Amino acid sequence: MTERQELHRAIRDFTDPLVVMRRVVDQALGLIAAADGAVVELAGGGRLTCVCAAGSMTGHVGRQLRLDASLSGLAVEKGETLQCDDARTDDRVDHDACRQVGLISMVCVPLLRRDEPVGILKVTAMRPRAFSAADVRTLTGLADFITAAIAASSDLARVTKALLTGGGGSGRSRRRRGAAAGSPREGWDEVAVSAFVANVLRPGIVEDAEVRGRIEQVLAGAELTVDLQPIVNLRSERLVGAEALARFQGPPPQSPDAWFAQAYRVGMGVELELAAVREAVKVTDRLADGVFLAVNVGPEAVSTGRLPAILACGGAHRIVVELTEHIEVGNYERLQDALYEVRASGARLAIDDAGAGFAGLTRILKLAPDLIKLDRELTGGIDLDPVRRSLAAALVSFAAQTGAQIVAEGIETEDELEAVRELGISFGQGYLLGRPGPLSALQRPLAGGAESHPAEPEWLVRLIDHR
Repeated sequence: MTERQELHRAIRDFTDPLVVMRRVVDQALGLIAAADGAVVELAGGGRLTCVCAAGSMTGHVGRQLRLDASLSGLAVEKGETLQCDDARTDDRVDHDACRQVGLISMVCVPLLRRDEPVGILKVTAMRPRAFSAADVRTLTGLADFITAAIAASSDLARVTKALLTGGGGSGRSRRRRGAAAGSPREGWDEVAVSAFVANVLRPGIVEDAEVRGRIEQVLAGAELTVDLQPIVNLRSERLVGAEALARFQGPPPQSPDAWFAQAYRVGMGVELELAAVREAVKVTDRLADGVFLAVNVGPEAVSTGRLPAILACGGAHRIVVELTEHIEVGNYERLQDALYEVRASGARLAIDDAGAGFAGLTRILKLAPDLIKLDRELTGGIDLDPVRRSLAAALVSFAAQTGAQIVAEGIETEDELEAVRELGISFGQGYLLGRPGPLSALQRPLAGGAESHPAEPEWLVRLIDHR
């Protein structure tokens, strides 16, 4: 969809009275617990016509009632909310119409604009005495708001159409401005004017359209690349893995986190994450034997079930799925099911940001990862802070009892490196050990002998043996 189409769709949606009325009936159905149906009926020509419906009344759009022979019409005439507890015995109702639609109870709320009838909001139920006095008071209290919303959208539609199709306002306002002003559209930038209107109706719509365009360009082209940051065995000083980090070449210049945050805001976050994984797994077969690749994926992308097929392209047994959290996990059961398939494919699971807060610890407990990555906020200054060391030691003990391994992220000084070594942490990552870069720059970041290397963790041995 082009930017212009996006703008005009936003304008259409927010100036269409039918859109507003659909929202009214949907919200009325949710607001009144006893209701199983809701309609808006508009007055005209001595009749009320159902123009919008929800719930059990959905199939009755277009049905008409006479103003002089229905409870809806009586509510309009009196200008007050009327309630029917049993349409089978109430002489005020149109019995034939009630039988045909299957309603027994109803509340009819007149919608009046400057004392002139606009129509009716009606909620219905298929059982007698469904609605309470509180329901009636609630609906009556909303009548003025609903009327104003419907009327305002109608007026807004008229004015906006005039503005964007050359009218520039009503004839009276044009005459008042004077003929010397020339054509209202002369010299206008139509896209700019449309953007102004759309942003007034829905703030941010233009920016979101631009973001979608940029993300679509990334997904279609070669603007997404991958850097690799070394993960090192802190005892043997050998390279054991590399974390794939997405990089974006196109404008605007901003961090990868900003790209992903914007993509999620406009509903394209999952596609962008999966595209980054596809790009990352291309390098797997170019890594040295026994070196794994860690890829970052959020819970929503994992839960799509599409990840195992993507990992298979790079050899899932050499890949560690590093679970990030751009958004809160809403359904752990669904996530666990999806992760079962990921791990069954041969991939391993790492939990990111451990020690950064309760959410990270919750994920560790619920998902039983193979790797636990200590957050850089915990690693930074760990040589100087006994509280950080105590928390890290507790996680090391927990990992030892559950068969997991620890990776300390964000190691930037020799003292931090020595502190995490003393805690018995197996793996490290950070600028001291190696900065992110292209595959060609990936090499053993620390000098060290090959003698007396401690045993690699069991899962890594399986990876090496599989090769």
